[in-house]
Amino acid sequence: MRTQAPILALMVILLSGVSIAVAQDKSPQPDGENLKQQTAVIHLSHFSDDLHRAFMALKIASMMQEGGVETSLFLDIEGARLSDSRQSLDVHWGPSPTKLGDLFDAFVKSGGKVAVCPHCAKAAGIAATHVRPGARIATEDELAALLIGADKIMDY
Repeated sequence: MRTQAPILALMVILLSGVSIAVAQDKSPQPDGENLKQQTAVIHLSHFSDDLHRAFMALKIASMMQEGGVETSLFLDIEGARLSDSRQSLDVHWGPSPTKLGDLFDAFVKSGGKVAVCPHCAKAAGIAATHVRPGARIATEDELAALLIGADKIMDY
């Protein structure tokens, strides 16, 4: 029994040291300078078929862009219709009085970029003359570069 006491004491000391080290973790936290070097893509494949997703994607994209992350919104499938200037963005989701169009405009105004899938735009009847200011129908090569070069991709 006496030979176990030193081992138990050593384990207690080691575990105490580990918990103190974890509590005092001084690893670098992201700051504005590091965030400015990051790129993110928010992928949105919904529009009026799921307004909750559309609102969340634009809110997250705006928060990231305003936080210093170079953020692009990639619209495909139903999400491509969000870029169509013929579609009304005068819609709300939940109790918030904020309109989807206000979120879109704020994202673009903050420097966010909007890339639209060319195949989805064509399927939805969206020509380059129909896209909202700040959005553009991308080429396949541009989309590949956007997605491959992103540090983070979030899907809605």
